[in-house]
Amino acid sequence: MTTPANQDQVSPPSPSSAYVFQGPPRVAIRARTNDQPRYVNTQSTIWKWYDGGLPIEVNWEEINLNSSLLEIFKGFIAHSLEKYAPRTVEMFSRLIKRMSKSGILKDFPWEHNDVVLAATRLSDSRHALIGFRVFYRWALSRGLAGFNQGTYLAIKEIKSDHVDQYSRIFLSQTGLDLNEEVGLLKRIEREAGRDGWINLQSNILLHLGFELAPRLIQFHALDISDFEMVRTSGPDTYYTLWLPMAKKIGQRRPERRPRKITSPLGEKIESHISELNRRFGSTCEALFVSPAGKRLSVIGIGTNLKNELREAGIERPNQVSMLLRHHLGQGLADQGTPAELIAELLGHNSTVAARAYVTATPNIARIKEKALGKSPSYQRIMRSLLTGEIVRRRDTEAEREVRGVVDMQYIGDIGACALPTHTHCPYNPVYACYTCKKFHPFADGRHEQVKEALQREAQRFIDVAEQAGEPQHNRTLAQHQATILAVTATIERCQGHIGESEFDSV
Repeated sequence: MTTPANQDQVSPPSPSSAYVFQGPPRVAIRARTNDQPRYVNTQSTIWKWYDGGLPIEVNWEEINLNSSLLEIFKGFIAHSLEKYAPRTVEMFSRLIKRMSKSGILKDFPWEHNDVVLAATRLSDSRHALIGFRVFYRWALSRGLAGFNQGTYLAIKEIKSDHVDQYSRIFLSQTGLDLNEEVGLLKRIEREAGRDGWINLQSNILLHLGFELAPRLIQFHALDISDFEMVRTSGPDTYYTLWLPMAKKIGQRRPERRPRKITSPLGEKIESHISELNRRFGSTCEALFVSPAGKRLSVIGIGTNLKNELREAGIERPNQVSMLLRHHLGQGLADQGTPAELIAELLGHNSTVAARAYVTATPNIARIKEKALGKSPSYQRIMRSLLTGEIVRRRDTEAEREVRGVVDMQYIGDIGACALPTHTHCPYNPVYACYTCKKFHPFADGRHEQVKEALQREAQRFIDVAEQAGEPQHNRTLAQHQATILAVTATIERCQGHIGESEFDSV
C-alpha cells in the first residue's frame, strides 16, 4: 500500500490543540436492570460499571500510555458508555489495556505506517480490530490533532482473522438428539420443589431454557414484574413472560416482548415468586436470585444450567444456553417455521442465523448426512470452497458480470468473473461460480435468489431419488448440496461485509 507523503509527517499537537477530557462528572449508561448502577463516576481514577451482575472497570492509573493519548481514550470511553451497550464498552476497554501492556502505539502522535502495523497486529481479534477502527473514527470525526482520513481508510482495509460464527450451524444440524431430549424432559418434569426453592429455581431455569431459550443476560435481567398471569372465569389460567431483549441496537433500556409459556412452567414460576415474596418481601425485584436474595449473575445462571444439563445426562463442553437456543431454533425450522418468525422468537437482529437452521431441515440434512457426512475432512473442504474477494457492483465492468440459468430461471447481478474479458469458462455459470476463486460476489448481489432456485431444483432431485430408493447414491444431489452450502457461506460473508461497513459508517 502506498502512503501519501503528508501522512508520514504527523506533527505533534501543540499544547493549545492537545485534547483534554472535560466530560460530565457522571456518565449515564445503558443499565439493564433497576438494581444496577446507572452512572459512571468520571472524576475517579477507576471507572466502574456493571453488566450481567459482573463488574467492569478501567483503572486509568494502570494504563501505561502517552498522557495526551490517555485523555483521548477517556473521551472515547465516556462517549461509548452513553452510546453503546456496557459489554461493548468492555470490549473497547480491553483494547486499551492490550495496547498498554503490549506497547502498541504507546507514544503519540502516531505515524501512518505505525498505525497500519498496529491494526495488522490487532487483526488476530475481530473485536480488537473493530474497536480500534471505531476509536480512530471517533477521534477523526472530532477533528483531533494526530488523526487523518488517509490512515483511517488504510486500517479499514485490514481484515480480521474472523471465524464465521454460524459455520457450525450451516454445516450440521445442531441441538439435542432424541435421547438427550428425553433425558432433559425427565429432568424438567421431576418434582423439584420437594428439594427446596433453590432447586425449584434451577429447574425453572432449565424449563424456561427449553421453552424460550433466552440468552444468559436475558435470564439475568428478568424481574418478578415480567411475569403475568391471567385467570379466566373457567378452569384455565394463562401465563405470559415479558422477555427482555438483548443485542437490540440503539435501545437505552431493554425492550420487553411478551412470550406465552406453558401452564406447568407458569405454575412453577408462580410458586417460586410466592416463596421469594415470603423470604425477601417487596425489596426483591429479580426473578432469579442467590440464597441471599441478590440477583443472580450471568455466571451463576450459567453454572445452574450447566449442572441441570449434566444431571439430565447432557455433557457438551462450553455449551449451556446456546445449546438450548440451537435446539429450539432447529426444532422450529424442522416444523416449517419461516426464518423471520424464528428470528423474532430468538430475538435476533437479522434472519442470518435463522436461515442457517432452515438450511439444516430434515430433507436437506438427510442428504447432507448420507452423501457428504459431517467429518472434519468435509468441513475443511467446505471451508476451502470460498469465492474471491467481495466487491461492489459499481466498481465492476459490465463485461465481467456473471449471468446464467438455474432451475429454468435467469440469474444475474450476483458477481463478477476475474477471468480475462470474453474468456470462455469451461464450467457451468452460476452453479460452479460459488466454489471458484475467480468469482467475486457482489456485496448486495442476489445470492438468496440463487440459493432458493438451487433448493427447488435439489428438492425435485430428492423426490426422484427417494422414488428410486437410494438417495444417498445420487451424486447430483451431493453436488447440489455442496453448492447450496457454498452459496450460504457467501451470503453470510456478504452479510458480514455489509454489517461491518454499516458499523464503520456510524
